[in-house]
Amino acid sequence: MAPTRKKRMTHLAGMIDGMVAPSVQKRGFIISRLVSQWPMIAGDIAVWSRPSQMNLSRDGGGTLKLAIASGYGPIALQMKQPIIERVNAAFGYRAISNLVFIQTLPPPSTESLRNTLETPPAPDPKQIWELDAKLKKVSSPELRAALRRLGTAE
Repeated sequence: MAPTRKKRMTHLAGMIDGMVAPSVQKRGFIISRLVSQWPMIAGDIAVWSRPSQMNLSRDGGGTLKLAIASGYGPIALQMKQPIIERVNAAFGYRAISNLVFIQTLPPPSTESLRNTLETPPAPDPKQIWELDAKLKKVSSPELRAALRRLGTAE
């Protein structure tokens, strides 16, 4: 007998839980969220830093250990308070109050540094007009703008 199919959609979170569970249990949910969103939280410093461990305390204000590339210690010390503020802003509460740096990462390649410093090239005007022509039928201006941003992102 063939297996029966469900007549409803399955939540993506339910399907992924089995795959993600070992990593989340090993590192903790908070640190996995921090690692996955690190480039967005840290900005330019994400090229030479990675969160490695986070210890939360009951009264708030835990400790975050950042692995940084060799040679970036002085810059990291100057950026200590802004990093703490960015992490706390991302969590929405005072998650950490102390930051510890561990110089364990290899220095970033010159290619990755060049990619972060260069501005992306301007989109081709012909492609923009073609994209606008394709989006004429979209009635919602917000959706049209979002699709246009996705279509021009490189």
